[in-house]
Amino acid sequence: ATSGLSLWLVPNPAQLQLIQKVLPKQPKTRPVSAASYPDITPHITLASSGKATQDAILRAIPSTLHSIPVEFQKLEVGYHYFRSVFISVKKTTELVALHEHIMAALDRDGASPSAPAFPHMSISYIADEDGAAERKKAVDELRAIAVVECSETDLDEAETVVLRCGDSEEGHVCLAGFEGTEIWIVRCEGPVQHWQVLHKIIVTPDVT
Repeated sequence: ATSGLSLWLVPNPAQLQLIQKVLPKQPKTRPVSAASYPDITPHITLASSGKATQDAILRAIPSTLHSIPVEFQKLEVGYHYFRSVFISVKKTTELVALHEHIMAALDRDGASPSAPAFPHMSISYIADEDGAAERKKAVDELRAIAVVECSETDLDEAETVVLRCGDSEEGHVCLAGFEGTEIWIVRCEGPVQHWQVLHKIIVTPDVT
């Protein structure tokens, strides 16, 4: 269980739908904890705080915002419920600047903000009692249907992850990241299915 408010960077609605289509679901072939594989909204947590009010969170958001391009980096398995299976994300200048602005503003407000393993996008929450074996199964199933991993060049060890999000008339829809066009304030209290989206800010598209 967790409690407090979180600030999420969320993909544009079309990409959000595509990513949700490939997130692992509760397996029908093996028993797992009821807390494993809840429906989650793909997002990057910019900051979380158990002390901040909604007003303090709103004040922390920069007054001028443009959409933030997010680049996937690597599919990873973690040891924490909220980071059971996740994609690490490239620390781009725009993303880091937004995060640092929000963290500093909340800090000044005495809100003790945190953002573990920033930046990442969680794929699955899997309960500790299901353990590392279940987390590995989730990764293997995801790799089998939706993930293409490659290094950028033969000499470069940097990996990139591409999510194959089903088919369209033009063929596979593949995402190597997303366009962060919404910032959500979410009350994260109790089980994941009880979390509440309190406020959505639609970000101005970046016109270049």
